[in-house]
Amino acid sequence: MDLKNVKFQELSETKGERFESRVMGDIPIKVTVELGNAELSLKEILELAEGSIIELNRLAGEPLDLKVGGQLIAQGEVVAVDDYYGLRITNVVMK
Repeated sequence: MDLKNVKFQELSETKGERFESRVMGDIPIKVTVELGNAELSLKEILELAEGSIIELNRLAGEPLDLKVGGQLIAQGEVVAVDDYYGLRITNVVMK
């Protein structure tokens, strides 16, 4: 078969059907609010006990990170919603 003579069908401008948010909107996604993180040695982890304090890499008052699948999508501040914690979004960083 000679590849120089192969004819391809013309592509139309019509695109495939798009998924709408109403179709995908009900899929549950786990989100995480990250207060901060720290690096500890195994020895330090084994020595943890009730009352231990771990210093995090974030200053008090800094916005918390909202992550989906480990990807940062927004930042916000802690709020109280009835008897639960909540996050008020102050900055959307998702691209």
